[in-house]
Amino acid sequence: KPYGSSADTFLRLIAMSGQSKQDDKSIKLGLQLMENQAEGLRRHIQVDELYFSGKSAFQENAVVKTTTFGRALFMDKQIQSSEIDEFIYHESLVKPAMTLHSNPKRVFIGGGGEFATAREVLKYKSVEECVMVDIDEEACKICIKELPTWHDGCIEDKRLKVIYGDAFKYLYECKEKFDVVIMDIADPVEAGPGYKLYTKGPDSGGGG
Repeated sequence: KPYGSSADTFLRLIAMSGQSKQDDKSIKLGLQLMENQAEGLRRHIQVDELYFSGKSAFQENAVVKTTTFGRALFMDKQIQSSEIDEFIYHESLVKPAMTLHSNPKRVFIGGGGEFATAREVLKYKSVEECVMVDIDEEACKICIKELPTWHDGCIEDKRLKVIYGDAFKYLYECKEKFDVVIMDIADPVEAGPGYKLYTKGPDSGGGG
């Protein structure tokens, strides 16, 4: 996904919040995220507001407002997507497979907690069911509340079936057939919730 982040700056940002935000108020920050692009090259991103910060059973989550990119979602100190350009990532993720298939009716999404991938899938009238399996229910609920333009109301679509669980286990055990499978998961960080989905199976060194 498009941008990295400075872990130290991120942790300072979270520390300044004092606690996870449970109301609609935000914290004015005026901080800068520093990204190391290359040797001798750094980029600074202004962070204006913190809407949410907290740690679920699986990862650290935060939603912030940046001056340039608008709202942005961070997971485990890595920016996942931003308001100004998330459509580029999600459309590029969904449209090639959905266009190549002549008549996609059943679609599986692994991960996809921002619900933007589901949003793009459900734009196709041929889709009868979209099954989305994400391991982090808390993070998904944060995205629904704090990133409403990402899902754009698709969470109310009756064709969407959301399962909170292990996508790796679901795919390995399920007997269902899907026309299109789309993986919208985090990078395979060691001990992260999505790394198993980059492996071939329970005996490939990726876990069970």
